[in-house]
Amino acid sequence: MSNMFPAPVLERVRGVVAGDLVVELRGWRLELVGPRRGFMPTVSEVSSPCPSKRDVYLRRVRGLKPASDGVLLAGRVFHEAFLEPFRVVLRAGPSLERLAGAKARLLRGAPRELRSAASRVFDASSALAMAWGVGGARLPVAVEPEVPGGPVGLSDVVRPDLLVAGVPVDFVYGNGLERKELAVAAYAMAVEAASNNPVNYGVVVQYAGGRLLWRAVILDDRVRSRFLEARDAVARIVESGEDPGVAESCPDWCPWRGVCHAALRV
Repeated sequence: MSNMFPAPVLERVRGVVAGDLVVELRGWRLELVGPRRGFMPTVSEVSSPCPSKRDVYLRRVRGLKPASDGVLLAGRVFHEAFLEPFRVVLRAGPSLERLAGAKARLLRGAPRELRSAASRVFDASSALAMAWGVGGARLPVAVEPEVPGGPVGLSDVVRPDLLVAGVPVDFVYGNGLERKELAVAAYAMAVEAASNNPVNYGVVVQYAGGRLLWRAVILDDRVRSRFLEARDAVARIVESGEDPGVAESCPDWCPWRGVCHAALRV
């Protein structure tokens, strides 16, 4: 495990490994963290960028779909550029030739304006996947593994981008570190419920400014409580069918922005 994450991540979690973290809201404490409502949202709904969670209302209650281009398309391309090197190395070992082939296929299917950035994400991810794969040992890594979400009030299955020795890792394109804290807390608690093993931290990998930034998230009760509050708020919106309203501030790139602000102009 000592060489699985970049040094800044390991430095951040060193105190946690020493056993300084006291947590009540473990995933196996179903009387504290189990479902409180009938509707159980996905992790992406709980950690969505919409402050009022109106995006969930529009999709689940109104049956609308967001624009699939723009930021959603870029996110999908960069997400695949980050994950594909790990799939290649886990499947075929640390092979530069196979990685080059996978990169060429990925870039051919990406919009021209995204290829340069996607290439940089792929290269950075490949360097780490190669470092993990050197030596031929079986890696304690899974790409998008299926973990039961129901015990912690989430959809039937949740899928962290990576599980590295039981530690959830989630990728985000652009800003989103704060909301991704909730995502890794959700994944960690689902893993705890399934394994009865504690997960004390998660990792968020952000692509911003042309590079990958790695951040450890210490999963104390503060973060876990925020996740549970957001989970229950989303479930309440869907069950009640009440419009939570347009958020006072929302990101310019939100794929629902046109829907929300068009409604305001009527």
